[in-house]
Amino acid sequence: MKMMNVIWKIALLLVILLALFYFLDSRVKENEPLESPVKHGTAIPAPNKALPEQTVGQIRPEKGLSTYVGQNVDLITDEYGQPDRIEPSSFGYNWWVYSGEPQMMVGVEEGKVNQLFSADPNLDLSPYSIGQNVEEIFRFTIIDTEVNVQIDENVYTFTLNNQDIMEKILIKYDDLFAQIYVDTDDGNIEGVRFITPKMLVIHQPYDMEFTGDLFHVKVPSSTEQMEVDRAIERQIYELTNIYREHNGLNTLEYDYWLSKLAQEHSKDMAIENYFSHESPSAGNLSERLKRSEIEHKRAGENIATNYVDAIDAVHGWLNSPAHRSVLLDAEMTEIGTGAYGKYFTQVMIKSDSKRKSEPGLLR
Repeated sequence: MKMMNVIWKIALLLVILLALFYFLDSRVKENEPLESPVKHGTAIPAPNKALPEQTVGQIRPEKGLSTYVGQNVDLITDEYGQPDRIEPSSFGYNWWVYSGEPQMMVGVEEGKVNQLFSADPNLDLSPYSIGQNVEEIFRFTIIDTEVNVQIDENVYTFTLNNQDIMEKILIKYDDLFAQIYVDTDDGNIEGVRFITPKMLVIHQPYDMEFTGDLFHVKVPSSTEQMEVDRAIERQIYELTNIYREHNGLNTLEYDYWLSKLAQEHSKDMAIENYFSHESPSAGNLSERLKRSEIEHKRAGENIATNYVDAIDAVHGWLNSPAHRSVLLDAEMTEIGTGAYGKYFTQVMIKSDSKRKSEPGLLR
């Protein structure tokens, strides 16, 4: 009888431990870190490669947002008014951000539009549209796995792997490229970026070989980089809410203290040269939230590195099942975002208590 009591006590203790583990594990969600499959600046020189025959791209669309790329930015303001804000990028141009109606990001350098991204279903992204199934593109468009870009005597060859073909298609037009961002969960287009050949080469969003010279972009000063980081954080926040709306979910409220936590984690990863949810000095997400006295009923964190910009980072999270489960968690109510160089962090929580957030942070 005594032995049976001991066995029952041990069994009860195991049940309690398992229940506690399950509760804690489901309340705080951490995923494997997400690293871009392409690292900027790792293009492979191929000086002896034979120059390919120059292939003509498809006829450039005659209507829609793509027609503004390469043109004076005044054409944008004449049609859509002044942007809600202008903020710097890592590549020397400015982002003109329209965050109301319409929703779009316009890359501007020396008064010219060098790219334009939108995930707004109400905008004309001809010949594409947000929510369009990618199978329609495959039926009517030849998708090349090798795409050549010739600028003067320089040739740049992008190689698209199977993941690129499924998630981020590259289509060549006459003096213009389109990057089609696809949600692989439903096969629908989530966003479209129209971009000039030169800026595509500078971004290097796919594996690239080159013959000739690369373009050199001025490295931002420490002060400029801080401004770029804050801009990326705002963009991650807005893009996250756009994709949540696409999936019928509530939008998240931007929280100052969560953002401070996310910023510190991105900075810590960059300075201490690690890439993990587990900080050697500050611990895991649960410990960091506790140290910051941030009360929550549920929490999740996504981190990423080496992506071109906020657009590519958020799209990467969307198409990674584990990260998607945090990004599109219907129970989350608040978000904080942090960027430090090429390290990006987003922290989301479900909270019933309302905490003060510093006003004007997003502007």
